[in-house]
Amino acid sequence: MRTLFLAVLMLPLTAIGQNKDTILDGYHRRAIYSASGAFTDLNNWNAGGENSSNVSLLLRENWTQKGPTLTTVHLLEGNYGISRQAGEFTKNADKLEFTTTVTGSPKITEWNISGQFNIRTQFAPGFAEGDTSGTPISNFGAPIYGQFSLGVGNNSSDNFQVFISPLAGKSTTVLDEVLRDKGAFGVDTGATWRFETGAKVTLNFAQEFTDEFSVTAKTDVFYNYTGTLNEVDLSLDIIALYKIKEAFSLSGHVQLLRDIDQIDAWQRRSVLGVGLAYTIK
Repeated sequence: MRTLFLAVLMLPLTAIGQNKDTILDGYHRRAIYSASGAFTDLNNWNAGGENSSNVSLLLRENWTQKGPTLTTVHLLEGNYGISRQAGEFTKNADKLEFTTTVTGSPKITEWNISGQFNIRTQFAPGFAEGDTSGTPISNFGAPIYGQFSLGVGNNSSDNFQVFISPLAGKSTTVLDEVLRDKGAFGVDTGATWRFETGAKVTLNFAQEFTDEFSVTAKTDVFYNYTGTLNEVDLSLDIIALYKIKEAFSLSGHVQLLRDIDQIDAWQRRSVLGVGLAYTIK
């Protein structure tokens, strides 16, 4: 007798912590932590397919301090994900980013002189899809994007912040010698870094629509004054959370990226998970 055994385990497990009321040294804190996984195991499955697994980690820490004359916002974002199929491991998410924005207090006027610092890199080496050479196309410190901007900001709302800068500097640093020699990420061949001047817009949004449903989003746009409209850098990051029951939640994460120095095409990543959740009060 032919034996058919099927074991399919789909376990999107999401552990989420949110803290919107914590105050430490005058800072209000909002945080999201997420760990999700999906696993599929097949044995003699006539319809075909391959064993696979996915694991994704996400963190987002937002600290805001509103003083009598200045409002300071610190935002730390990290995202790392790997998948395994047919015995091969592939990275499908990798981001490490920190942003500090200082703006005049909205108690004086809604729009104030504002400054922003941003730095972004990744945790681990990245490889081209289908590549078997073992040569990375990116790495920790390759690239490192840094931005220093001066403009105006509006932090009058607890849920929505705007930063507009007509005077923004963007640096691209490549510490990996092999990638430097290839002239990766728009840096001249053999050079370590590249500097651009332009304009920047940053939008931050965080809203709890109900006790069960919340959305956070961040958009960054950078235009190089010496480039063309086709060379505008744009990134969009959206996280949506819906608590199904006390211990379960539905989470969605969408990332859009456009950077011609990386690839002349839109990059998109989307993740949907259902799993366990907990809330930190």
